[in-house]
Formats: sequence, C-alpha cells, structure tokens
Amino acid sequence: MTEQLPTIVVIGYNRPKSLSRLLGSLIQAQYPEGNVRLVISLDNSGNPAPRQVAEAFDWPHGEKLIIAHPQRLGLRQHVLSCGDLTEQYGDVIILEDDLFVSPFFYDYTHRALQAYADDTGVAGISLYSVQFSQTVDLPFMPIDDGDSHVHFIQMAASWGQAWSRRHWQGFRQWLENNGTDISHIDGIPADIRGWPESSWLKLYTAYIIAKDLYFVYPFRSLTTNFGDPGQHFNIASSRFQVPIQQKAVDYKFARREDSLSIYDAYCELLPACIKRRNPVLADYDFATNLYGSKTCKGLQLTRTNARGLHNFALSMKPMELSILHNIEGEGLALIDSADLISDSKTRQKAEYDIYRFFYKFPSVRIIFLGVIERLQMLLKRA
Repeated sequence: MTEQLPTIVVIGYNRPKSLSRLLGSLIQAQYPEGNVRLVISLDNSGNPAPRQVAEAFDWPHGEKLIIAHPQRLGLRQHVLSCGDLTEQYGDVIILEDDLFVSPFFYDYTHRALQAYADDTGVAGISLYSVQFSQTVDLPFMPIDDGDSHVHFIQMAASWGQAWSRRHWQGFRQWLENNGTDISHIDGIPADIRGWPESSWLKLYTAYIIAKDLYFVYPFRSLTTNFGDPGQHFNIASSRFQVPIQQKAVDYKFARREDSLSIYDAYCELLPACIKRRNPVLADYDFATNLYGSKTCKGLQLTRTNARGLHNFALSMKPMELSILHNIEGEGLALIDSADLISDSKTRQKAEYDIYRFFYKFPSVRIIFLGVIERLQMLLKRA
C-alpha cells in the first residue's frame, strides 16, 4: 500500500505578495517521491489577487487544490477549518502566508510525525524554533538535549505546525466539551490569556495545558516569520525572524520520557528535568520560576540574591545550566516563596542582573523597555 504523505495546507487571506513569497519557498524545498498534495485555503477578503496568485502557481509534486471560501470566516474559524482537513487527508502541515520555509521542512515534519505517532502526550509538531519568550520579553535558550534535534514545550505553535488526525480529533473533542471559556484553566501565562478572541492558538494552548500535553519543537527552525501586517500585526516587524536550516540533517528524535529539554508554557524547564541532572534537588518539590513570571507558593527556583536552601550562580547560558551543573553562587536560589517578600529590597538588583545576563548593554536595554512594551501592544501575535 502506498504511504499517504502529509498534505501541505497554505492559509491565505489578503496578502498576495506574502502568499507568493511562501509559495516560492515551497517550490524550492525537497520532497519524497509520491503525491505531495498542496491545498491553498483562501478566506474571503474581497480581493481577487490572492486567488490569482494561487491559480497561477504551478505545483509539480502532486495534486493542487484551491479552497476559496465564499464568506469571511475570520482567522480562528479559518484555521479550525484547515485543521478539520485531517479527517480527509490525515497528516497536515499548516503554513500561514507570512511564513517562509527551509528547503528541508518537509523531511523534518514527515519524520517527526512518524516518530511521535504513538506518543499520546504529543499534541502537534512545530516547524518554528522558539528563540524568544513573549511572556517575559527575553531570549529563550532551550537546553541542548544530546543528539536529539527537538525539545518539548507545553505551548502550541502557529508559525508552521503539523497535526495528525489523532492530534486534531483530541483538540476538537476537548473544544466541543469545554467551549471557548478558558478562565478556569490554571497554568496559562497572562499574555496568552490576553490574546484576542480571534486566536485559535490561545484555545489550543489551553487544551494542551489542561490535558498535560506537549508540542515538539526543533532546535533549528524550519520556518521563519516575516511579520507582515495582518489581522494580528498592525505594522511589519522582524521581531520573530529566526535563522532557518540550510543543510540536510539526519534527524534524531528523543523519546519524550527521556528528554532533558521539556518546558511549560512559561518557557520554564520542568522540575523533573532538573532533578534528573542535579541530585541535590531530587528530594524537593518545587516550581521553576527563573524568568520570574509566575505566582508561586511553596518552594521555587527563581532569580534572587537572598539565601535559600540552595544557591546557584547566574553565570551560564541558558540559566538552567548553572543549576544542572550545581554551580554555587548568587543570582539563583531554591527558596520558599514566602521568604521572597523580605527580599523586596534586592528585587531591583535581580531585575538588573537578568538584563545584564542577556544583554551586553543593560542601560540601553532598560531605557528602551517602555518602548518595547508599547510595541508589544501593536505586535501581539496569536
């Protein structure tokens, strides 16, 4: 029986130049022998140009289908309708029109879908490599996980993602049972809660948090985002541009239960991963709060200069490495959350230290914090 290859689904609306750029990157990519189906799904914008781009595009790798929706769906409903194509086609790769793909995106995604097909704790595959935490406005540096090319985050992806029929059915069933009110679900970062109602990504992330599931993320990105103006971008931005893979790789995929690089929705390394590498912490029950964006009770690993049960130097990048390698010093501590109240006088220094840690010129960074916060309101993406 011939293997059914993942279907590529391109989502477009009113950006013909963006659509043309994405399709141009698709034609340069590498594909296996067989029918690599391409579906171009266009929401109704009243602008005929996106459909003209889609119809003129020659796809030599298999069947090309154009879905031109007669009525305006809006972004959330449009993405949901594209996810529903899993019922017809099985595995799908979803690409919004402001993306650009690596020549090797298809090989990575196809193999990742196969590698985690039987892992019921995986809810999807990301093609995009997260290198910046929007929650705290700081770089995100995942722990190197040996020879694995992926790590795991309890956060759904929207800048290139893949779902199997099982992945999508799980989400759709949860959505049917729970609706769109996610106010009662714990563990969702405030910035994600604040995403607009048009965001399907907010709902999918709430689903995987509620069900304790994870997305698979590559260390090296297979997509990048151009940040073209659209429904969730008011102005163009290169803020989320990342380097994309330029050379073929023999991908290796760690089993989730063996990985040392698993993160929650706050981009905080799971305590279980830390305990496996540092036996000093093995018997403690704690939350990881190195970015300082959580409200915690009990013990937490966080940034502080106060004396805790164990203290570590804020010296290695990423921050977690100082803890994994048990490097004693100041800046990070395992401490009772109640004791942080008495540490309020040193919080300003702790905040300064984290900016100095990530940025060479902290004074410049601090000056522009207000500007960045205002830009975040304009550049909110979901």
